[in-house]
Amino acid sequence: MRGLAIGRFRASEEGATAVEFAIIAPVLIFIMFAIIETGIAFAADILLKNATYDAARTGRTGFISEKSTQDATVKQKIRSEAGVIMDADKLVITSLSYKSFDALKKPEPFIDKNGNGVRDNGENFTDVNGNGVYDKDQGASGYGGTAQVVIYTVTYPWSFHTPFLNRLIGNNGTVELTATAVVQNEPY
Repeated sequence: MRGLAIGRFRASEEGATAVEFAIIAPVLIFIMFAIIETGIAFAADILLKNATYDAARTGRTGFISEKSTQDATVKQKIRSEAGVIMDADKLVITSLSYKSFDALKKPEPFIDKNGNGVRDNGENFTDVNGNGVYDKDQGASGYGGTAQVVIYTVTYPWSFHTPFLNRLIGNNGTVELTATAVVQNEPY
């Protein structure tokens, strides 16, 4: 009798589907959540880029909200648009202005006394951005003036929460989303 019961148990296929699903379900659920969370991160990146572009368009016109400053107006534009799915307090908003497109990301000019191609201490330089120190980038902080070129950069630390995914992507599950817009100010 006992051998007969064990034989019937081994031959029975009832519940096999449930056991197979129990084995495969965690993997399927992980993949589903990973796809959803990655999609939300891509949506946040697009939202950040759109907010940056809209703020750059506002900044290039010189528009200033009533009882505000240009800085506050531009930052408020970014925070209100990106704040839909991001913590607006974690947004890092910077802007550098240049006299022309030719000056973008170029060091301040200097006199290379020893001819080594590198500015050494004591070598004279032209302080293009007026901050009193030599800079490897001529950009001045701010939104510039008429016809100046401005680079707007906005960054946001996006965190992943899905287990295992947050160990695979970024630094401890955090990826820095970055949006950049380059515009030339209108005459205002």
